[in-house]
Amino acid sequence: MNWIERKILGFFVKTKGIFSAPLFGGKGIIFMLHRVLPENERNAYRLNKDLAITPEKLEEFILFFKQKGYVFISLDELADYLDGKIKFQQKFICLTFDDGYKDNLIVGLPVLKKNKVPATIYVTNCLPNGTAIMWWYLFENHVKSHHQLILNSSKGRSVFQWENEQNAFSQFGKVSEAIKEIPGNELPVVLSQSFGLSVSEMEAHGEAISLSWEEIKELSNDPLITIGAHTMNHICLKQQLEELVVDEMKASKSEIEKYIGKEVVHFAYPFGGELDVSKRELEIAAKVGFRTSTLNQAGSIFKSNKKSKQALARMPLGNRIDNERMSNYLNGIYHFSVNGFKKQKYQ
Repeated sequence: MNWIERKILGFFVKTKGIFSAPLFGGKGIIFMLHRVLPENERNAYRLNKDLAITPEKLEEFILFFKQKGYVFISLDELADYLDGKIKFQQKFICLTFDDGYKDNLIVGLPVLKKNKVPATIYVTNCLPNGTAIMWWYLFENHVKSHHQLILNSSKGRSVFQWENEQNAFSQFGKVSEAIKEIPGNELPVVLSQSFGLSVSEMEAHGEAISLSWEEIKELSNDPLITIGAHTMNHICLKQQLEELVVDEMKASKSEIEKYIGKEVVHFAYPFGGELDVSKRELEIAAKVGFRTSTLNQAGSIFKSNKKSKQALARMPLGNRIDNERMSNYLNGIYHFSVNGFKKQKYQ
């Protein structure tokens, strides 16, 4: 952000979003969530606590948006809106859940059904296939009894050391980037050596909290739920060869369609940050046949996003989103603070 944008941002904040809202508040927001857990289960985590929202907080947000006059829409409706096929008088909210956790069905769906709110669940196929290695959770467990993590792959050797959990957690960003650079075919063996667990032990941990294919079909049969794709193995696509990127998208789409008996036309990029997605992936997603693809990059949704349906911004939603942050989501201040004058990602 340059000095002019900083000055403008200061003005927007000082005027409490009155001037930013019509310019950068957009027509709606896509929210990104992962898990829905009761408070005691959510509190069992420290590093990954914010990957979960409590059902009470989820319902609180839903009622808040309804009271504000927002309408909840599906991604199919969003795509139709961007294509000019339908119009909305009200501003809208889209809820999306990444990965495919069992609690989306057990804890999350009752809240959505009670409030008649549609949502999309992006399934990473390795979760229902029982081959997921959720290294973000394994790392949290690892630091409780170890003081270092060593990653040995064809990309080189990385060593991380810490004195206590807090120090370990402060290095998670660097650990994450190092793991995302490891080629997908090497990842199981490398992580097995790093965490001192067998591949089957790591997969069993993931399977215990993952949706099964039967449960995914059950969700798909609910009129409120749309099933989207999230790759086969939740790897950082930008780091992979193009052939593998195509296969990760196409195979994920095809396999989900086989199990649910419906076309899958919505996609979310794993990790989804600026370091994880390039224009190459956007082009591949379009060629594979996805109507929309979403990022883990903040921003409002505008009518002009018709030109960038493979790079739709999403705002994070969780228990720690306070009133000020939410207000800045809705009035466009947050969009401007992240994107400046840009209304489309990857311009």
